[in-house]
Amino acid sequence: MATQHLLEVKELRTHFYTERGQVTAVDGITLHVEEGEILGLVGESGCGKSVTSQSILRLFEEKQTVKYEGEINFKGKNLLRISTSDMQNVRGNDISMIFQDPLSSLNPVFTIGYQIAESIMLHQKVSKKEAYDKAVEMLRLTGIPAPEKRVNEYPHELSGGMRQRVMIAMALACQPKLLIADEPTTALDVTIQSQILDLMMELNKKLDMGIILITHDLGVVAEICSRVAVMYLGQIVEEADVKSLFAHPLHPYTQGLMKSVPQLDGDRSQKLHIIEGMVPSLYNIPKGCRFASRCPYADALCREEMPELTQHQSNQKVRCWHYLKIAQREDRCDVNKID
Repeated sequence: MATQHLLEVKELRTHFYTERGQVTAVDGITLHVEEGEILGLVGESGCGKSVTSQSILRLFEEKQTVKYEGEINFKGKNLLRISTSDMQNVRGNDISMIFQDPLSSLNPVFTIGYQIAESIMLHQKVSKKEAYDKAVEMLRLTGIPAPEKRVNEYPHELSGGMRQRVMIAMALACQPKLLIADEPTTALDVTIQSQILDLMMELNKKLDMGIILITHDLGVVAEICSRVAVMYLGQIVEEADVKSLFAHPLHPYTQGLMKSVPQLDGDRSQKLHIIEGMVPSLYNIPKGCRFASRCPYADALCREEMPELTQHQSNQKVRCWHYLKIAQREDRCDVNKID
């Protein structure tokens, strides 16, 4: 009998209706998350990471704005087939999300205690006092000093790091089984970033909570994630456990992302590698492989036919016509390093 994943997304497509016609921002995404696992989702801006995460929670207006296809199975239930009211019971309760900008996500006219307690009272049968007590407890859990005082303050009275901790407290208030963290350390200084990530790892272990971490920072992925999926223009182009991906990246896009990371012990006289070109517009998706226009390995086949996401080994998938050639080249490089 097959093991049931905490979250299993199958061939998810998210179509938006716009004045210029329909565009597909997420095109055939398939991924899964286990209990207690941290899955990294990486790629440039415009690759569909945030749209994927918000599609999982069905956050887009569905009557006129968006159409979903595929399956989003959470604990054995397809979230695309349940009613809007049932979906409201899932959001913030079973699945929570930390958004990129806490200042724009928090309501400026309500205290942070009210906003955390509101979520608790919505999903749990508790009194207002019990909800506020739980809010104080969650603020204390996220490391905010003097939570009894902070609970009565407004978002503008807190620093960026504290506001992000409030967002985490709000997301964890109902002890969800899955947390989606969309670049949770954006615009925070390095020290606060480290504290937030340490907190997420601690709560991940303590609550056995699955996490989808969306980030541009490959260093963070290497440190805290167990698996990683690389997205490009609405598709997953490579997926593997972290060790395999960093040791032997097979997709040219993944290789380009890794070469773009500054090396602290590298030659500072060398220019930082950049991936030539830009992510194409959703209104002008190229035929064939979507990365072909920026890829050093691209040939006529790449420009005409889309490669499938292919299983390379038991722990690695890649969407590339030339991945075997790249794998052989990587193996030869490893032998040369050993010699």
